[in-house]
Amino acid sequence: MKKSIQGIFLALSAAIGWGMISPIAKILSSMGINLMTVMIFRSIFTIFVVGQYIIFVKKEKPFYCLKKDIFIFYVISGILSVAFAGGGFLMSLAYLTVPEALVIHYTFPLFTILGSYFITRESPTCLQVVAGVLIIVGVYIGMGGTQNNGLSITGIIWGIVSVIGMSGQSLVVRRFSLNHQLDEYNLLFYSNFTGVIVLILFKTMYFGWCDLKIISYFSLFLMTFQALISSVLAYGAFFIALKYISAVMVSLFCAFEIVVGILLTAIILKIIPTYPEIIGSLIIICAISCISITLKK
Repeated sequence: MKKSIQGIFLALSAAIGWGMISPIAKILSSMGINLMTVMIFRSIFTIFVVGQYIIFVKKEKPFYCLKKDIFIFYVISGILSVAFAGGGFLMSLAYLTVPEALVIHYTFPLFTILGSYFITRESPTCLQVVAGVLIIVGVYIGMGGTQNNGLSITGIIWGIVSVIGMSGQSLVVRRFSLNHQLDEYNLLFYSNFTGVIVLILFKTMYFGWCDLKIISYFSLFLMTFQALISSVLAYGAFFIALKYISAVMVSLFCAFEIVVGILLTAIILKIIPTYPEIIGSLIIICAISCISITLKK
């Protein structure tokens, strides 16, 4: 029970960190900075910070004597978590509003529920399924339904990519942690290293690097702050949480990101929450409470 509580606390911590992404990303996008650049900077910052810890605190040499199965796991995790989940969500924010992007993104707990039975062999409970559906309902109501009939197809595609990444990484990391000793620092380092290579190649081919010349000291500060909170700390908490509780539970608790995102949007962007957003947030909190009941059994 103690580890389960620790896992819940870590998952909620990750949600709080990720809740800061949306308002900051919209500010950076309004400055003309490509959000793929933001994600690449985020990964490079993570590689540097975590790499220092591995070398000077853990006294290990990166890339030294990696076993084949562990290396493959890091590559898959990097593509799913950094390229798909991180890159996909940030790029969806460039084409969609924050509400629209979140509506698509938070279908991932349901896909995690569907995949958990086949990949991790952890059957979700009825309450977990109900919680997943409630989260979707809460997001939909909270965002006032699909108010914009002209949704960007490009934004939707990027949103789907992020859903594949989030559900996939949750299941893959959980499956690996059940059979191996998971080192969250190595996972953060190597997954970001492999993922950022994919992002750099993609951005070079399709977007270019013209936006680098408009990066100011203020935007660099925002990018660094986002990298520290949402990547180093949030993903670290997320990976550790998967050692203690199931991928389904972690995914559902991470939905608290929506509540945090709405509050921070009100504070940072001066956008007052609407009644639907408040009602939707309450439904999401009820869904998270449903999941907590399963721990008492």
